Amino acid sequence: MKRLNYLALMAILPLLFSCEKFKVDSQENSFFYIKNKGAELPVWVRGNTTSKKFIIYINGGPGATSLDIARADMFGWSEGLETNFAMVYYDQRGCGNAQGNINDNTLTIKQYVEDLDQIITVLAEQYDQPKIYLMGASFGGFIGANYLLTDQFQQKISGWISVDGAYNFDYDLSWQYRRTFLINLAKEELSLGNKIEHWTNALVWAEDNPVISTGEQKNKWRSFIGWPGEIILPEERAALSLRQYLGIGFFSSYNPFPAYLSSNLEKVNNHLNEDAEGTNLISIVSQITIPSLLIWGRYDDLIAPEEGKEVFTQFGTEDSHKFYKLLPNSSHEPYISDPENFKKEVIEFVTKY
Repeated sequence: MKRLNYLALMAILPLLFSCEKFKVDSQENSFFYIKNKGAELPVWVRGNTTSKKFIIYINGGPGATSLDIARADMFGWSEGLETNFAMVYYDQRGCGNAQGNINDNTLTIKQYVEDLDQIITVLAEQYDQPKIYLMGASFGGFIGANYLLTDQFQQKISGWISVDGAYNFDYDLSWQYRRTFLINLAKEELSLGNKIEHWTNALVWAEDNPVISTGEQKNKWRSFIGWPGEIILPEERAALSLRQYLGIGFFSSYNPFPAYLSSNLEKVNNHLNEDAEGTNLISIVSQITIPSLLIWGRYDDLIAPEEGKEVFTQFGTEDSHKFYKLLPNSSHEPYISDPENFKKEVIEFVTKY
């Protein structure tokens, strides 16, 4: 039955887009597909479309799903974000609920940027030119930044929200930032009188290793930082109830459980990471000039906040319209570890712009 409904929807989409606008409501719940280059991308608009402010969530991974997160309300965005604005969730090609016969050659950053622009175009047409904001988390930040750095695309966007975003795939440079991250943490903890021997040894080791490049060095760095919940990094786990799990299982257009065990996620991840490898956007983000909010977790060991601060400094946005918010009790996913402060920052920013 679900497949028949889907086919019927696809049959009427051209007519829908050519003549009838989507409804505008304070509790909108519209679902449609975008067809582009062999992919059929599901798009879910939820929340307050009367606000005329639409936040498109670009998930990370690469290879994760947005729709299942929205369906389970995993981050609690139905309260706060969706009551104030319209939230737009979509699954990227090759991921989650996305369908179609997708050629491996289309699993590129350029194609993901084009897909995003197709969604933005439809939203602009169907909702009478609302303000559109991009919110990219982790690898989603890389997709969003590439979108903003593409000719004529940036002018379509009213604001950019980057959450522990990936801008740099020069791995040697990343380890320079991670080394600085360790030094700053060690000094901070020593000033608080915490684990004196541990952080003293960490500081001495970091100063004796100006370049971290070998596997042995990276393992030593990890021994000082620890894994989440061990030493200083907070654990970030989004718990799902049985009802939420069942909701995902019964209402997704695919079976998520074997999908997580399939090679599809690995394929998308490998292709996009290979495409991104060696790219450093930090040197060119000066071309991004729209209002921007960069949210970072203080204990992000994957993309260090020191790297985030450098990205922020290099942005071309006027100082009065760009903001760097460091959430003190978070790691790489502040929307999980500090959801209320995360939502507060997003709501203040989008309300202002």
